[in-house]
Amino acid sequence: MDEVFDSVNVNAEYRKDDDIVLVVLKGKAVRDDFRTPLMHAADMVMRHSCKVLVIDFRTDIEPDEADIKWCQKILVPNLKKNGLETLVFIDNGNIGRLKEGASLFEGKIDTKVCKDIEEVRSLTGSAASKADGEAGDQKTVSMTREEALIYMGLEADADIKEIDDRFWQMSKKYRGKTDPESIAKEDEISAVYDIASGRRDRRAAEETRRSTEPKYFGRYKSDWKNIIHYNWKNWILWAVIAVSAIAITIGFITNTKSDCSVIFFGHMDFDNTYVREVLEAQEIRKPYVGSVNIVVPNDQEIPQEEYGNEMFNAQFYTDPDVLVSDSRSYKFYFNAFKDLTPLYDRIMEGLSDEAKASVEPIYMSERDAVKYQNIMNTLNGIIDIEDMDPDMFPDTPVMIGIELKDPEKVKRLGVDCWWKERETTLVFGQCVNSTNDDQTVLVITTIINSAFN
Repeated sequence: MDEVFDSVNVNAEYRKDDDIVLVVLKGKAVRDDFRTPLMHAADMVMRHSCKVLVIDFRTDIEPDEADIKWCQKILVPNLKKNGLETLVFIDNGNIGRLKEGASLFEGKIDTKVCKDIEEVRSLTGSAASKADGEAGDQKTVSMTREEALIYMGLEADADIKEIDDRFWQMSKKYRGKTDPESIAKEDEISAVYDIASGRRDRRAAEETRRSTEPKYFGRYKSDWKNIIHYNWKNWILWAVIAVSAIAITIGFITNTKSDCSVIFFGHMDFDNTYVREVLEAQEIRKPYVGSVNIVVPNDQEIPQEEYGNEMFNAQFYTDPDVLVSDSRSYKFYFNAFKDLTPLYDRIMEGLSDEAKASVEPIYMSERDAVKYQNIMNTLNGIIDIEDMDPDMFPDTPVMIGIELKDPEKVKRLGVDCWWKERETTLVFGQCVNSTNDDQTVLVITTIINSAFN
């Protein structure tokens, strides 16, 4: 019985007639777009006692460092554990890509290269040995497990380790030989091992179960369970982003479009009532004032919202003019801020004397930003992303905001920072997506001045 797992970018199937698992890369797949189908392919290798996995490149792929590590640490051990012996690449002449893929399996699994599926059949002996193997198949197809153990010279109570060891001893003299007799004998021993190890009976039970299993939208119920198992975290993640974006969009529509948007983010509790009222007093129509609780860097083991960063990204649907962050968090979001230098003099002119005395400009460079990004990756245990070299980035200072240094004035704005045993202040900056400089100046000066009223 053939078995198929199909997705947009990758197709994985077990071909019974050829006794191979075929993976076709048909789109530019990244991360889970190809990891999930490859894990299904590894499961097929196990379920069907398949020795050959074929990967057919139909499109160009560019695996990143995280994907390569995943292949080496997860995929290859699973394929070997499930009994795979030979990996075959079908390639249309792109040798560079082929060598990159083959290098992942070097020294671990026998790797071969073919130009098409016909050459695969010839190389693996699946077509050549089919007729010769039919007689052997007939001898073993009706064998019981007890008879298979006798054939292998084992006791009836032999465990799987003894069966594995005996199989390798019996088959090693035929392994790698291409004459029809050796191929047929190796196939016969493999078929007996399949029975003795219980794989044939488990496979038959699985096929019987699947024959009575209901289908939903063209897939078996168990397939849907696998799909959900491998993808549920991603679905929740995108659901959170989608719901947040929809809620923000609906809020804009029902409020007849806000004149401005301000996002407060960091480890804080924020009551936006006061800030919204002072902005409305400046005849800013229905301002959107949102907030997100983000714990970065989490060096104090503080419980945090699991999807804080995704919520922050969703807030960008409001096209914010102004970003307000606590003085610990802004360092990790350098790329979200615009250079405030062109607006600095105008902002200072708009501040009261008391407010001017309590603020100062904040500078960072791209090199600083890279250092903080590497720190965040380490604190969060992220291994998929390799640390960048800060020295490769410019050290030119960029004014990304103005810091309100008085914690009491910060609380006046409705902000309660939650860092343990640590008071913090606020940094006001222009969002990188903002195109309305006048609005940015008005909003920043209005909010900071209101803290001193």
